[in-house]
Amino acid sequence: MATNEVLTVDVAGKDGLARIYPNGTLLSNDLADWDGLYLHYYRQSPFEMVEHSCTQHRLIVNDRTLRSPIIETFEGENQLNPVSPGTVRVLPANTRSWAYWETEHQFILLAFEPELLTRQIADTTDVNFVELLPLISPSDPLIYSIGLALKTELESGGLGGRLYVDAMTIALMAHLLRHYSVQNYLAPTVVNGLPKHLLKQVVDYIHDHLDQELTLETLATLAHMSSSYFSRLFKQSTGLSPHQYVIQCRVDRGKHLLRQGKLSIAEIADSLGFTHQSHFSHHFKRLVGHTPKAFINSQ
Repeated sequence: MATNEVLTVDVAGKDGLARIYPNGTLLSNDLADWDGLYLHYYRQSPFEMVEHSCTQHRLIVNDRTLRSPIIETFEGENQLNPVSPGTVRVLPANTRSWAYWETEHQFILLAFEPELLTRQIADTTDVNFVELLPLISPSDPLIYSIGLALKTELESGGLGGRLYVDAMTIALMAHLLRHYSVQNYLAPTVVNGLPKHLLKQVVDYIHDHLDQELTLETLATLAHMSSSYFSRLFKQSTGLSPHQYVIQCRVDRGKHLLRQGKLSIAEIADSLGFTHQSHFSHHFKRLVGHTPKAFINSQ
């Protein structure tokens, strides 16, 4: 295979996953019809995957702690990612991925046809398409518990029945739509962006570290995204680029400190992470309409 080609895997196809997971599956629902949802439970020896994509969406749900982090490409960027019970990887359909692990890796693979997502909201919303976000979640208790519940259902020989599987599937799709997707509507136009819990996490981090150098890479890593993808979704959520948002927060904090009158303008500039007082004054006047000194005199 040429180096610029990417292997395409179809989970529903015969032996499709064997091309990326050579050890074979410990458990799977190959003999059960779960209507577009597929579960495979793996224990893989140290292995380097070929670069590949999959025609289905995939969730890698970890139920073991891996002694060393997984090295993988995620949204085109190399990452070193620790693994523990509850760690979840969301790999959208047709997303290129590659990974290497140097110790035994045991995990649940949940794959599903993209139509399962849109089916959940087709009756209530005019949707062009649903875009699943490529994310690494350090912990998602709900996805973890659903993965374990479906694994137990298979191990029991289908004791809960198809309705139980359908209920788990609906809960999983609803959770993914709420926290891990961007939905494009026909009308009315809505604001898309980061899932609410990720946006809060990033915003809280910004406010807690205004006195430090905040880089796009740092914030994107916090959200487990590539810098370009994070920047796009952050602007959709806030109306500002990450840089513009940080400056706005620093100026707002500066107004509060100026009103208190306990610090000089130079001290405030330094406490807010500005390189020098004139840098602070420039952005303050641009956003507030007055220089810091004029703002103090107006109070």
